[in-house]
Amino acid sequence: MGHDTTARAHTGRAILTQRTSPVVRGLPGRIHTDHLLGAIAGLDRPVLVRHHGRTIIAAMPDEVVTGASVWDALRRPSARVSAEPMAGGWMGLLADRLAGTVELLPGSPPDEAGPPSGVIARYPAVIVVDDDGTGTLAAEREGPEADALLHAAAHAVPLPHVPPPGSDVLSSLPGDLYLAAVDRARDLIRAGDVYQVNLVQRLEAAWAGGPLALARALWAAAGPASHRAYLGMPEGTVVSASPERLVASDGRIAWSEPIKGTAPPGGHAALRQSVKDRAEHVMIVDLVRNDLGRVARPGGVSVPLLMGPLSTAYADHMVSRIAAELRDGVGPAEVLRAVFPGGSVTGAPKIRALEVIREIEPVGRGPAFGSVVAVGTDGSMDSSVTIRTAWVPHEAGRAHYWSGGAIVWDSDPVDERDEAWRKAAPFLAAVGATAP
Repeated sequence: MGHDTTARAHTGRAILTQRTSPVVRGLPGRIHTDHLLGAIAGLDRPVLVRHHGRTIIAAMPDEVVTGASVWDALRRPSARVSAEPMAGGWMGLLADRLAGTVELLPGSPPDEAGPPSGVIARYPAVIVVDDDGTGTLAAEREGPEADALLHAAAHAVPLPHVPPPGSDVLSSLPGDLYLAAVDRARDLIRAGDVYQVNLVQRLEAAWAGGPLALARALWAAAGPASHRAYLGMPEGTVVSASPERLVASDGRIAWSEPIKGTAPPGGHAALRQSVKDRAEHVMIVDLVRNDLGRVARPGGVSVPLLMGPLSTAYADHMVSRIAAELRDGVGPAEVLRAVFPGGSVTGAPKIRALEVIREIEPVGRGPAFGSVVAVGTDGSMDSSVTIRTAWVPHEAGRAHYWSGGAIVWDSDPVDERDEAWRKAAPFLAAVGATAP
């Protein structure tokens, strides 16, 4: 699949006004991101992503690229035309099955329940919201995109509460099937075929409230999430409450923050003392060090944080930070390809783990366990691991969510299944369900 060059009503005007001055305009009052997202939800391809600690909200892109062509788009040089690098930047999704364009892999399992493998869009106008609610409109030029965002900011209102429907939840690996999949992974580990494999189940629940209502419910249940995201597409909507960064870069330094190790809230001390969880975590830190080494200067990879605490409303984790001094000429596409998909959601060694995943998971991962990316015109980049992520297909009356965990030799199948359901807690709360 290549470029989506479908003409839009505003495209001609955008060309005519391309040479006008960039726009940077402070917005009055405190911006509520949920309310603003609701005000733009009816526009073309609404998006909310995180970029270096700020929330970026936009709609009405002037270019959309899908499939393997996303890598070429991310390599294009960009002339910075605004004080805000996300005005004119790329935002979108690298789905799990895009890994097949990075490594030679077998096809993904059937029944993907998700969007295209890769879809990114270029947004000439954005609203940037700091965590204190300060909002700024930034655009490459005056035009309909900037006008639409200004109108939305001025007319954003609180959204009505949508109560959870109390849906039953179906799993792609129900009951003992999850235990059997864990045992299959352990058999391969015992044989020396692989050291760690991330196993995932897909959940499905009835949902007729629309993607925006699910986003608000999921975010409320998950609590503050460093990489929450919302990507509206013709096929459906990606909603993410991810606490995990895949990789970020300022053009000189890149850093990844893998999460590995899970315990109930308040359990970080126990994680630090667990031989299994520490070993599981260190495997992935070593994998990410190797991945970043592909784009780093010799001797330029370091680990400034090892097994630090990360707490959410439903689980505690361990997180590390791996940093790399980038070689000259390395841009966002090269950094993303070096680490994609993330080691924390694949396993070690990564390529064999990806093959095993495709052998033992009965359905595809859709948008989950890939990455939501935000790339600025100045070469800055931020990206999540799409854990705690749902897919709401249009007109289907259903919602999907993926949850799982890493399997190592000393994994207990029942414990691993319980961990997968613990990570599903935000989705279960959002749809009003309980774990079986």
